Amino acid sequence: MMLSTDTGKLNQRIMIQRNSVTTDDIGNQTTEWSDFHSCWAAVHGVSGREYWQAREQHEENTVNFKIRYCKKLKELGTTDFRIKYGNKIYDITSVDNIQFADSLINIKAVERK
Repeated sequence: MMLSTDTGKLNQRIMIQRNSVTTDDIGNQTTEWSDFHSCWAAVHGVSGREYWQAREQHEENTVNFKIRYCKKLKELGTTDFRIKYGNKIYDITSVDNIQFADSLINIKAVERK
């Protein structure tokens, strides 16, 4: 079976940010977000069954970001990463390396309130 490389238009700039925790001399921990990877993405809201599933979980502001794969994104996950798109922040809920082909990644994320 041939992998479809139809990405839509990767015409929206996003910034993937990484979480890091630092500890000071007396043990206080501080969480900081730093820029990890900037890339072009196709950005789409969810629709159909995905929309209703998101709504059931009170995640109405769910967005799909489709980006090109690169080796740097191999460690991309749902706990230590988020997406900054425009002036909004999105928490990543799933990362799908489509058909494990190392070609495209579909990231589902929910807008942080």
